[in-house]
Parts: sequence; C-alpha cells; structure tokens
Amino acid sequence: MHRRHFLRKSIITVLGSNLAFSGLPPGGTDRRLQQNISIIDTHVHLWDLEKLQYPWLENRKSPLSRNFLTPDYRKATEGCPIEKMVFVECGRSADQYLEEVDWVVAQSRLEPRIQGMVAYLPIEKGNKVIPEIEQLTARKIVRGIRHGVNKELMANREFIQGLQLLPHHNLSFDLNISSSLMPEAISMIRQCPDTSFILDHLGNPNIKEKEINPWKKYLSQLAGIENVYVKLSGIITKADPKNWKPDDLRPYVDHALEAFGTNRIMYGGDWPVVLLAGSYKDWLSALRQIINELSEDEKKRLFYGNAEKIYRL
Repeated sequence: MHRRHFLRKSIITVLGSNLAFSGLPPGGTDRRLQQNISIIDTHVHLWDLEKLQYPWLENRKSPLSRNFLTPDYRKATEGCPIEKMVFVECGRSADQYLEEVDWVVAQSRLEPRIQGMVAYLPIEKGNKVIPEIEQLTARKIVRGIRHGVNKELMANREFIQGLQLLPHHNLSFDLNISSSLMPEAISMIRQCPDTSFILDHLGNPNIKEKEINPWKKYLSQLAGIENVYVKLSGIITKADPKNWKPDDLRPYVDHALEAFGTNRIMYGGDWPVVLLAGSYKDWLSALRQIINELSEDEKKRLFYGNAEKIYRL
C-alpha cells in the first residue's frame, strides 16, 4: 500500500454519557454500518458464568460480570454486515481451557458465524506441550493461541520453544501487550520467525492520556518484522471511556496503517469489553469514519481478507 496522509474532514459531536459517543441517529441505523463490505470480527468474547470460572470477573461490580451469549452479540451487532467471527479465549481458569474450547464448539452450532477460535494453551511447557496441542487441534475450530505474558516469560526458553512449535500445527499466536513490554516482545518474536503473531488492540496505546511515544516507535519496529500482524480491536476502551471521540483514535489508527499497510491489519470488535466505553456500533462507526479515505480494496482487506487468510476461515 502506498503511504498517504489521511484527510481530516469530519468531526462528530460528542455527547457525554456512560457509553460515550454514539454514531447512531435517533431511532435509526447508521448508514456507515450498512456498507457493502463484509466483516470478519476477529475478536469476540462470550462467557457463561455458570459453566466456567473466570477469576477476573469474580467479586466485581463491573458491568461485564454477567453472562454474554450469542443472542446478546446478535442484538448488539444487528445491522452490521458480520459474516464470520473469531472467538478469543476469555481468561477462564487455566485448567478449564479445553472445556472452554468444547463450549465454544457448542456455541458455534447456535451461531454458525463462529468459524475460528484463539484458545489458551500452557505454552510454557515448551516441547512437552505437544500432547496438549494435539488435543486442541483435534477440535477443528482452533486457529490460534493466546497466553498472557510478562518480561520473564517472554525470555523463558521453554516458552519460546512452545511458540516455535505453533506453525507446525497451523496455529498463530495472539499477543496482548502494551508498549512497556514491546522491547521484550520484539526480541521474542525474532526468535520465532516462522510463527505468525497478531498484536491485539493495536498494542494497547494509552489514548486517554494522548501518549503516542514510545508506542509509535515500537509499533514501527514490530511492523518491520514480516510475521507480525496487528488487530484493530475495540480501542475505544483505551481512550477516555466517557468522553472519547473518533479523532482521539485517529493518530493511532493512522500510524498502524502507515506502519503495517493494509495487508497485515484486521478488524476486531472486542465485544463485550468494548461496552466499557461505548456500544459495538459506536466503535465500528468511528473506525469507518477514520478509514474513510482508504480504497474499497484496502477496506476489504482490513475488514475481511486478511482475517480470512491469517485465521484460515
């Protein structure tokens, strides 16, 4: 993709509310959500608190501490041209990761658009994790792995061995980090040249405080590694949850597009976590405004084609 300066033409009036900006006209559906370009949502969470244990959702007053199931997602995304979905592991108890996969398989029968899953795996076992990988890949829905990381783990020899095994089983790795961990991540990734890495949530920039460096520098370095991809997934939660506007997100999206181009970037809704800062349609409408100057082919790659290739959908 040739590099460009994205035009700054539109400003959306922001109304302060618990769910921040709303791009929908009263009683109507935003026409930007009805565009012809089909969507693969690469970052969907669902959970049933009666089925599995989620330590991060226990004893909290968070609005996320309730069940979020397929009918809820359908209601939240009504009118959006979502054709396929990738379920991303939801931080259930580590010993329940196979149960989570089987639960997702059951959910995919209720919602056939769920066509791929990024599952948890105790990858720190290194070469000893092969039996667990085989168990996961027997569930045909699994396309990738996600595992929380810190500086020590990313330097751990066994963890890196586990990452190096993934491409032999057609699995990618979703990486959820902020800029403070990017130097260690860069070193780790360079030791795994055959493994595809997907950076979740644009690397979690601190949009609320308008901090763009060192995130910008490190993102450019990550983009220079050809087996790294980036996910535009629900980044309104990184901004001021009650007062964000699309232009707050624009410098971060623009830089990601300039660094990665439109061949290594993909869309994600991050539902229901996105509800902490707005509705699903708020996020999608804002992103469509920001990338309005992309060509139709570039938008098709961002919203559909890249995800189809990376997650083998």
